[in-house]
Order: sequence, then structure tokens, then C-alpha cells
Amino acid sequence: MTGRRRRERNRWVRYAVLGLRTLIPRRGRRWRLVRRTGYVLGGLVLLLGVGVGVLYSQVKVPPVSAAARAEASILSYRDGTPLAQVGRLNRVAVPLRAVPAHLRGAVLAAEDRGFYHEPVVSPVGLTRAVWSAVSGGPRQGGSGIAQQYVKVAYLSPRQTLSRKVRELFIAVKLNRARSKDWILEQYLNTVYFGRGAYGVQAAAQAYFRKDVGTLTPAESALLAGMIQAPSYLDPALGHTAQTQARWRYVIDGMMSTGVLPKGPRPAFPNVAPAHTDPLYGGQRGYLIERITSELHARGFSDDAIYRRGLRVTTTLDPAMQAEAPRAVAKAVGRDKDLEAGLVSVRPGTGEILAAYGGRDYLKHQYDNAFLAELPSGSSFAPFVLATALDKGIGLRSMIDASPMKDVLNDDDENAGVTSLLGATARSYNTAFARLAAKTGASEAGRAGLPTTAPSPRIQDPGSPATPPSPRVHAVDEAAAYAALVDGRYAAPHIVAQVKDSSGKTLLTVRPSVRRAFSSGAAADVTFALGMGAMADAKAEALAGGKSGGPRRAPLLDRPMAGQRGTTDHNAAAWYCGYTPSVATAVVTYRASNKPLINRGDAPLRETTDKPAAIWSKLMMTAVAGLALQDFSPPAWVGTARQFATPTPAPAPAGPSPRMSAPVPAPRATRSKVVKPPVDPSELRKHQKAGQKSTSPMTGKGAGASP
Repeated sequence: MTGRRRRERNRWVRYAVLGLRTLIPRRGRRWRLVRRTGYVLGGLVLLLGVGVGVLYSQVKVPPVSAAARAEASILSYRDGTPLAQVGRLNRVAVPLRAVPAHLRGAVLAAEDRGFYHEPVVSPVGLTRAVWSAVSGGPRQGGSGIAQQYVKVAYLSPRQTLSRKVRELFIAVKLNRARSKDWILEQYLNTVYFGRGAYGVQAAAQAYFRKDVGTLTPAESALLAGMIQAPSYLDPALGHTAQTQARWRYVIDGMMSTGVLPKGPRPAFPNVAPAHTDPLYGGQRGYLIERITSELHARGFSDDAIYRRGLRVTTTLDPAMQAEAPRAVAKAVGRDKDLEAGLVSVRPGTGEILAAYGGRDYLKHQYDNAFLAELPSGSSFAPFVLATALDKGIGLRSMIDASPMKDVLNDDDENAGVTSLLGATARSYNTAFARLAAKTGASEAGRAGLPTTAPSPRIQDPGSPATPPSPRVHAVDEAAAYAALVDGRYAAPHIVAQVKDSSGKTLLTVRPSVRRAFSSGAAADVTFALGMGAMADAKAEALAGGKSGGPRRAPLLDRPMAGQRGTTDHNAAAWYCGYTPSVATAVVTYRASNKPLINRGDAPLRETTDKPAAIWSKLMMTAVAGLALQDFSPPAWVGTARQFATPTPAPAPAGPSPRMSAPVPAPRATRSKVVKPPVDPSELRKHQKAGQKSTSPMTGKGAGASP
């Protein structure tokens, strides 16, 4: 058996040897083909080598002074009017010996730990970046300090294969002609740290108000960590968690490389306020931060924004932007504790036309329009209604609006069983809490809002506690209300176009639009919100416009719709409304976190008077000179559902024969029928008259109140 196996094995070995021989031609046509192929490949390699040599010889290292050349970028309104100029160069060069060892070690720990003992060019990083440029994949940067310095000092920031090749050749030549210490010194005096600071000396002054030589190791680690994303990681501008994570990474790297002794990390350092330049005063600082943030999100680096002379056209309307702070100042007055934020958006495109972030960016750098996340309260109700309509529940459906344990209305004594049309017009919080419990608010997610509605598990007034209403930003509310015009949501954006200093177009922003609601549901929500505005208009007319304060209702001479938003404990107040051409969301709250009006826990309608006044004043400017446009008529989608049965109020009692005065009628119960504040036919009549009259009563208003 053993001999048989040996013979079998030897036979297979012979077959394998014979097979290999057939694959290796010794003579004839196949051999000539192999030789010719070898000649061609060898020639290509030779030509490639010659080409690389020629390119290497032709690439010259630019003079070091080229690193100091920088051109400011210009930001403009939509009509070309200048808004701001950013990127004024702030650099003070210092010799390497003046840079503390712990700062040098921090930069190496953050950016290139193998700088002194590895090749100046990382083959792995170069291969990854070249493949990304060829394949169109995600952008990759130079992985080493030498390559980063070459990119910043000598080349454009555009991610192209030709730029990557030049970057490689210049880095290699610099490595041969200069020492590693020289390259590190130039890098430390050239790299951007944010706040307009180029180089470590300018960065030390910008962040810590001290010279570079007096920095602590913790401060050095913070500066080194911010090189990766200077504006994003500035601890004074938010994203504190990400900044601290990056700082810990650098500190740990300093310990692992021996720059710092191993042990507990030092305390995270405090930094100076982000901006004190008068350029950022008033609203301009908020707008600059928002524009640069969007440019970053669209792939532009700090180097491109602050040194390459970009020409950025925004979507901002100069007249509306100028009116926004005036409207807020008139409504808020001298109440320094009252904060306001607003955003105006164009329906269908998402263009941001105006924004108000706070009184003065230099004093209050927290942007109330884009960063402040506040409870939405009853301003969220239209999106619960839109969800119900898209699920086949019509405006004529009846629902209970009577009081609940943890949900209150401004006028609980009048709340009872009502239609969804009436509940929307009167903004009954209890009705929408019950509706949300049945339908949810999934449509809100397609309009850029949270899908969690204030929907308790409700049985009776003793039901469990209600979850808080979703917290939202003013910019998201404005974009969501803009989607109610025709059901299409457009993502909000503030950048329209970007060109380089020579006029070449680098970016043209196209609207990002998706269907959020059916057109019928959007038309019905708009019609319901218009009824509340008509009721406000009637109340304003009856008061003769002499209520002694801001208008109770925003009134225009054209079709409009909107919603007042009150919140639990009156923590914030909203007015969100729109015409066919502009949508605006306004929010107010107190910097002290106290209630807007400290009078009980009920959400009070009067808290929304100031947001409504701001909205009205700004929107008058927004629609000035625009042709009248009408909304689509209501589609009456869905069917009338009976979620509650109305009970007629008891009839008045007759006079008693033993009394000289009639007995008063018993007070109506809370299960009575609540009629809409305005008859739908009357609203349609005023809507048709809106294009013929400029009286405030002809507006299709906004403004249901909770």
C-alpha cells in the first residue's frame, strides 16, 4: 500500500512539471510575444522614470515669502452688496528656539509623531490621497508636517492629482535642501489656528492673551489639537465635547512620546472670548460664523476661506436683514433679560433671507437663531395635524379639548369638544396632545423637525405626566413652516455661490427639496391656521388697534398663515407664520431661564405678543413690493372622525314663581361644543377679497394661540 501511494504521488509530480513546461515557451512565436511584451513594459517604465525626472527638475521650490501671501475673502448679500471681509492676516514669526519644547512636542503628537525619524513623505498617506483624487473619493490631506507646510505655503488648497504631485516633489526637495528643524519652524509660523491667527505666536495671543513662550503644556496641547479643524474646535464657539476629546488625545500623545511625564492629565485650559474685532459687532458676527460654518460643511478649508480670496454670495436679503434688529428692538424694548431669535426662509428653495442671533455678537456669541434649542410648545401642533391629515383624519373630525392633568390651555374654561379645525384656530394644547397620542407626528421628521410630539398616554385628567415638547432651533421651525406652503421641504442654506479671486465659479448651491406632506394636507393645515389669524384680526379690529402694547395679531394685506407657540411654564414663546413667498419663525425666552410671565403654570397667550409683533414688522418689509399670491384652496382630505361626542349645554331654567328675578342658567359643562372663532365661509370670502383690499382684515392670517 505504501509503494502504491508513492507511485501515485510521483505521477502527479511529473504531470505538474510537464504542465509548467508547457507554460514557459522556449522558442517560436510565443517566445517572441513574451519578449516584445517585456520590451514594451520596460520602455514604459523607462519613460515614466524619465518623465518623473523631468517633472522633478522643473518643479521649483517657491520663495518662502510666498507663504505670507494671502487675500481676504469677501462675503456679499444676494444682490452683491458687501456684507463683510474675512481673512485679514495675523502672523508674527518667531524662531524655533523661542517655541517651548512642550508646544513643539504637542504639535508633533497631534500631527506627525514620526516627523524626526521617518521619511518626509508618507508613502501610505500619499497613496491614499492620490487614489482618492483619481477615484473621486473622500478628500485626503497630506499626512506629514512637511507636506502640510508645502500645501499651505506654496500651493492652492484644491484637492487635485497635479497639486498632489507638486506637493510631493516640493516636499522631497525641501527635505534635501533644509533641515527638519527648519521645516518645523516654518510650519509653526505658517499653520492656521483659527480666529484669524497664523502661527503659534498669533495663536497664543488670540486664545490666551500671552506670548508663545509663556504657554503651559495644557494650553499648548489645546492649540496643537485645533490645527485639525480650527474653527470647529474653538472651545468658545461650542463643540466642547469634541474639543476636549481632541485635547485628551494630544495630551496622551505627549505622554507617550516623553514630552510630558506620565500621570494624571492637567486641567483643561480656559480661553479668551472668540472675537473682539469690531468686524463682528452687531448681527455681522452671527452671519459670518453661519456662512463660514456652511462653507466648511461644503468642503472649503479655513485656508481657502481666510487666505484664498473667495467671493461668496449669500442668500441674505439686505432690506430684511437690516429690518430684523429694528423689529426686535422695538418689541423687546429695554428688557435686557429677554432674548430673541428669528430666521426667514424662502419656501421651495430653502434660501435664508434674514436671521437674528442676538443683540450683539461681541457680547453674546450664542446664536439664538441657529444654536438655541428651545421647547416648541404649541408651535409643533401643525405638524401633528399634518400627520393626522395624511392618515385620513379630516379637519371636521371631533376631538376632546377639555383640561388634562399635565396639559393646560390659555382658556381652559372654554375648552370642550371641538373639531380639528376649531382646535387649530384656538390652538388647544389638550386637543393636540390627545391627537398626537393617536397619530404621532411622523410627518415632522420629513420637514426637518423631531418626530416626538408632546403626546401623553391620556385617559382622563388623572393621566400620567406628559413628555416635554420637542426642542427645536428657529431655523428648523422656519424651514418646516415653509414646507406647509405646498408640502415640499427645502433644506435651509445661506450660501448661494462661491467664486475664486479670478472669478471662476467653485460652487453653485442647488436647492435640496423633498416631499414632506401631501399637497392636500398642506393646503388644509394652511386653511386651519388662517382661521386663527382671522379671529385675531377681528379681536384687533374690535380693540381699535389701541391695546396699549404690541399687536395681538400679525396682520398683512395679503394671504398668510401661522401659529402662536406657548410652552409649559412659559419658558419660551414663538410666532411662526408664512405667506406664499416667505416663512419666518420668531422665538423669545429669558437669559435667566425664568418664565416669560411669572403667573401660574398655564401657557399664556400673551407671551406670544412680542414674537407676533416682531414677525409682523419684519414680514411687512419682506412682502413690500411683491405681487399678491394666494394659497391653494383647502382640499378637505380625509374623513370626519368622532374621537369625542359633544354634549349640548343644559337649557336655562325658567323663572320661579316665588322669585322676583329669574334664576341664572347653570354654567355650561366642559363637554360643550366649541365652534371655530371664524366661520370657514367668512374666511374664504376674506381670502378672495385679499387681492382687492389693503385693509388688515383682508389678510389670510396666522396666529392661533394656545
